[in-house]
Amino acid sequence: MAPILEMKGIHKRFPGVYALKDVSFSVRRGSVHGLIGENGAGKSTLMRILSGAHRASEGSVAIDGAEIDNPTPERMLELGVAVIYQELAQTPHLTVAENIFLGRLPKNALGLVNWRKARADARAVLQDLNFNVNPAARIDKLSVAQRQMVEIAKAISRHARIVVLDEPSAVLGDSELVNLFAMIRRLSREQGVSFIYISHRLKELYEICDDVTVLRDGQVISSTPIAGTTTESLIRQMVGREMNDIFPERGTPREEIRLAVSGLNRKGVLKDISFDVRQGEIFGICGLAGSGRTEVLRAVAGADRIDSGEIRVDGKALSVNSPRTALANGIGLLPEDRKTEGLFLDQSVAFNVTISSLGALASGGFLKAGEERAKVAEYIRQMRIKTPSGATRVRTLSGGNQQKCGIARQLSAGTQILLVDEPTRGVDVAAKREIYDLLVRLTKDMGAAVVMVSSELPEVLGLCDRIMVMRQGEVSAIVDGKSASEETLMAHAVWN
Repeated sequence: MAPILEMKGIHKRFPGVYALKDVSFSVRRGSVHGLIGENGAGKSTLMRILSGAHRASEGSVAIDGAEIDNPTPERMLELGVAVIYQELAQTPHLTVAENIFLGRLPKNALGLVNWRKARADARAVLQDLNFNVNPAARIDKLSVAQRQMVEIAKAISRHARIVVLDEPSAVLGDSELVNLFAMIRRLSREQGVSFIYISHRLKELYEICDDVTVLRDGQVISSTPIAGTTTESLIRQMVGREMNDIFPERGTPREEIRLAVSGLNRKGVLKDISFDVRQGEIFGICGLAGSGRTEVLRAVAGADRIDSGEIRVDGKALSVNSPRTALANGIGLLPEDRKTEGLFLDQSVAFNVTISSLGALASGGFLKAGEERAKVAEYIRQMRIKTPSGATRVRTLSGGNQQKCGIARQLSAGTQILLVDEPTRGVDVAAKREIYDLLVRLTKDMGAAVVMVSSELPEVLGLCDRIMVMRQGEVSAIVDGKSASEETLMAHAVWN
């Protein structure tokens, strides 16, 4: 069968950067095609060329065998190409229906917007996709996962034939991801819609993809049916080296308890949460979406109030009523959404590293700039942050290096108990290994205690000394990380 999409000999040059080199990429009609590679491999650039947002320096794009002479965003939309980026482009003050039909709202005989039809049409599209979203709701009142559903509904309402999904699981919970996969399978098999699925989570590719293409340094390394690949071979192709030892060797936690949480309660959210974390330990928390994983971290860090319970650091009982209080007692939180809650994206690396510790760098109300520069340089070296300088805006860094800046900020403020929520979400395989190394070094070399929430069970098992499984806001079990398995963790997550 002839492919629905063919991109041949694609080159893309930016000033000083050769982003794509002779890339050829094709997608079969009604298939799900995985597109993977490290950050900077060229995935986004290739998809922007497909969408018409970028013009290729050389090469051609053809749909149904017909070459597109002048690809523009409008032209590619007309041809049925829809790209749903990780950073959603929506109008927050408008409703779901308005966003779905933005620029093409139905009109009545007088040329006025037919709002009843707009809502009815939006409801029909959403119901057809099994998406439970109110067409009359404002976009800014929805969760990130619901907003992504709206973007998918918009694409399907345009009768898209080629849909690009860029890291959809970065914002979707487990049940939502199951629904998304069911929708992809149904549309590809029943309506012949082709999907290009971009993800750093290789496990997902084997659940949903028919074919997979690997990019590295702007070039195609392989393009093949996924059935003939292994996770190890894909990782090797992405990074150009073996990654058998992706999880570093863990140290041995000491007996001293750094953090003790007992009887933590928050009405309707958390019930009688108790656990302790030892010096030099990585303590994992896992469970299904909505189980209370993130809420535990936020409560311990003072970001959310608690109704009752006790938090002790080094044996001392604390009244943690704000992040400021927690930080003053050595507890620092790296939140799940680093872009909106963990970093100042439009500020420099230096600003982000030292913003929580300016008091120690000031004298008489004035910042000691020389000491700040030295401190930032030391953290860039220690954290192995890849940045041109401390003056570089954090927004321009890769996801992995942004995460390192967040960790450096906590450490510069004297954090000894680091709470990290989804530390490797949205980062590539090589960057994951660097973050794993960093967390292990913090526990082995600095004696820090790390509490880590992750929805990736292999990550929890590979890094954590002990693992607490959450279920419906309660502790289902605390198990030894070395003897546990994915099956054990899932069993505790779904029933007691």
